[in-house]
Amino acid sequence: MESQQTPEILDYRNENGHGWSFYKHDGVLLHIRNTPENEMENIRNVQKLELRDDDVMIAAYPKCGTHWLWEIVTMLRAGNSEYHKKPKEIAMLEVPNFQRADELPSPRVLNSHLYFRHLPEKLVEKRIKTIFIMRNPKDVSVSHYHHVSGLKKAFMYDGTYSEFLDLFLEGKVPGGGYADYVNDWQKVKQDNPDLPFLTLFYENLKEDPVKNIKAVAEFIGESVTDELCEQIAEACSFKKLKVAAKEVKEELPNSNWSEAWKEGHEGMYRKGEVGDWKNWITVAQNERFDAVIDRKFEGTGIVFTYE
Repeated sequence: MESQQTPEILDYRNENGHGWSFYKHDGVLLHIRNTPENEMENIRNVQKLELRDDDVMIAAYPKCGTHWLWEIVTMLRAGNSEYHKKPKEIAMLEVPNFQRADELPSPRVLNSHLYFRHLPEKLVEKRIKTIFIMRNPKDVSVSHYHHVSGLKKAFMYDGTYSEFLDLFLEGKVPGGGYADYVNDWQKVKQDNPDLPFLTLFYENLKEDPVKNIKAVAEFIGESVTDELCEQIAEACSFKKLKVAAKEVKEELPNSNWSEAWKEGHEGMYRKGEVGDWKNWITVAQNERFDAVIDRKFEGTGIVFTYE
């Protein structure tokens, strides 16, 4: 059985030693943070997690708006625009000690960057409302670069953006290949018509937050006023969330989250803009990026917004 074997370690660092080592589990490339054995055990525990009928699951590749959407859904569930005192990591399934999610009162808003196959096994059977958010891959690559280079202890990345982009386009970054992840979730949606599934785009949420917040409310079965949606949109604006992260949110025990970032780094909330990739990607890199996107998303019908 694969889960009992010691997996092969795949060293995908570049010639400058920048990048990461990975292992494969259930056909998914996973970045080694602890030991593969410990991490596979963690995934097995996530798969066994007891879901509650009124849970909502947010699924997203890193840097696609998970924090933002978690705050929105949490407010919709509470029926007000007040920030939850705890950070979203309390309900994030792949973090160590994810069992903290058990302590959360119902209704819970769970979130994860894991592939569907590594999420709780009862997700489809219990028909857990699942919200999938995606973002244009160029902005994802830039935001992801700043994230991994900023979290010095967790990712230990000292390379340039150009080096990161090479790894990103090959799917050799924490989170794996962006297209692989998105396409896997599209297949989940097709293969499980009974799973309540809402797809959102980061850029649409940015352009018309109220309209998209209403769509989320309808999906999760919350009746809301226009006024509440406007209040939530305002409270969940990038500037307000950045302030709330510092002034409202409690640190989780043993997380040292505030100390995790490199000195001078903006932290979790950097820019939150659409089109920042233009400040980072050269013309030649952009042509290469487009070729990869065209190839990997061919036939999916997915159209990304880049500005």
